[in-house]
Amino acid sequence: MMHIPALLLNLAGLALLLVAMSKHQHDWLRRKLPAAASRNLRAGGFTLLGLAFLVSVAGLGWLEGTLAWFGWLTVAGIATVAANTNRERIQRWGARP
Repeated sequence: MMHIPALLLNLAGLALLLVAMSKHQHDWLRRKLPAAASRNLRAGGFTLLGLAFLVSVAGLGWLEGTLAWFGWLTVAGIATVAANTNRERIQRWGARP
């Protein structure tokens, strides 16, 4: 049952790391955030990735939990890259009346 929380935490962590980059801030938010906000986003992203690791290890043990975490991290990474690649389509879809 720890798989869904691990996936969601990994996905949220990678999304925060994506938005922490100034290029992607301009793409997604249409503005550049202050340096302090970028640092906070990076810290939050890494914190969520670490929390996802702890959830995986607590649920499955060190060996299987680490493997599950890497697997869900890969899935979350692919989803994050796919969302960033299709950013314009996602933004148009979200702006529908």
